[in-house]
Amino acid sequence: MQVVLVFDVPAGFTELPARTAQLADEFGRVIADSVPGVRVRPAVITSAHDAAAPDRDPASRPFDGLLIARAGREVRAGGAPVRLSYLEFELLCFLAEHPRQTVSRAQLMREVWAGTAGAEHTALSGRTVDTHVRRLRVKLGGYAGVITTIRGRGYRFDPGPEVRYLPAAADRHRA
Repeated sequence: MQVVLVFDVPAGFTELPARTAQLADEFGRVIADSVPGVRVRPAVITSAHDAAAPDRDPASRPFDGLLIARAGREVRAGGAPVRLSYLEFELLCFLAEHPRQTVSRAQLMREVWAGTAGAEHTALSGRTVDTHVRRLRVKLGGYAGVITTIRGRGYRFDPGPEVRYLPAAADRHRA
C-alpha cells in the first residue's frame, strides 16, 4: 500500500518547488522515524505538462540537468549519457534515494557493497568509498557538487532543481 501526498505549488517562484520537495522529504523522514516499517521515497516534482502526458516515460522527456533513472540504469548530464560502473551507479542511486541525509562510509559499504562479488572476502575500507566517490564526481562533471563531503561523517546528496532522480517502477509502487 502507498500513501501519496500531493502539493499544488503556485507558479512564479522558481525555487518554490524544490523547497517544497525538501520539506516533504523532511516530513517523510519524521513519519518513517515514528511509524515502524514505513519506507519513504524522495519527493518527485512534476509539472502540469508532465501530468498531461502520464503515458510517456519520464526518462524519455528532454532534460538538460542531471538525470538519474534507476529503472533504465541511465545517467545523463546535460543531456549526454554518463557511463558509470555498476558500483558507481549503485552508489549514486543510494545517495539520491537519501537526499540531504548524511550517509556514513560504513553505511554505504553495508548498503552498496553488500552482496557484490568478492565483498565478503575482501577487506574493504572507507577509502574504497572515497575512491568511488572521487571517480563518480569526475564523471558527473559540472554536477559533481550534488555529492557533498561531510568531513568526518560521510557524504550527502544535495540535489537542486537541475537534478532529477527517477526510482525504479517497482520502487514507486512499494510501500
